[in-house]
Amino acid sequence: MMRDRGFGGWLEASMRSRGITQAQLARSVGVADTQISRWRRGQVVPTLLYLQRLADTFGVERITLDELLGLPVAQARGERDGHPDPQLEAELQAHLARLREIMQTTLPPSMWRAYVEACAALADGLNTSARRVLRDVREQEADSSKHPPDRPLGFRP
Repeated sequence: MMRDRGFGGWLEASMRSRGITQAQLARSVGVADTQISRWRRGQVVPTLLYLQRLADTFGVERITLDELLGLPVAQARGERDGHPDPQLEAELQAHLARLREIMQTTLPPSMWRAYVEACAALADGLNTSARRVLRDVREQEADSSKHPPDRPLGFRP
């Protein structure tokens, strides 16, 4: 996840999730690929024109990118959508746009509902598995703190 790197991290993660190279994105947006590199590394930020082109390319709202960059936006935004964290919102929008593209280009509309239901079932299963693993790890940590080793660490019998 790209949470620690702000806009540059989001851009890199979005490119990776879409399978878009730096050169392809540069052509799509209308800049040199060295400019994309500077955006990804956080050396410079895109102008408003290029922010809009990036939003269009990745299927996210422009306001989300504005928030990622710390540009002033309406205060009601966070209250309206339930995602006050602009990085999470941008990541979610990028994934939703990718999912929409996959469904529209790969599946007939008659299968969309089944695909969404399968994705929901997979998400439930992954969530259950992750919770089980976390619970097991916590139990192991608790057990190891109750039963210290018989000998000091580093010493062999």
